[in-house]
Amino acid sequence: MEAIQWFLLGVLFTLCVFAFAWASVRVKAPWYAWTVLIGGAFLILLGLAWAGSSFVEGIPASGAMALTLFTGPGIVAMTVAWRTWVAPGLKPEG
Repeated sequence: MEAIQWFLLGVLFTLCVFAFAWASVRVKAPWYAWTVLIGGAFLILLGLAWAGSSFVEGIPASGAMALTLFTGPGIVAMTVAWRTWVAPGLKPEG
């Protein structure tokens, strides 16, 4: 079970790296926006890894805490950075 978990986490990490590489070419944003977006993605992945490990080990309270304290703020940080710094600069295609 743990091998599948770590494999899927590696796949998710790789997809995040490729998504950020693609977005950095398409979207013009200041450096601090990219810092917050990458930091938020790191927090989300950290929370998911921690929660998965805790659930496998049989300590669901620790997993719930990880989802609350790491993944939640990561999602909020990415949303705020996108809406504050990235989305206003996007122009519709067409």
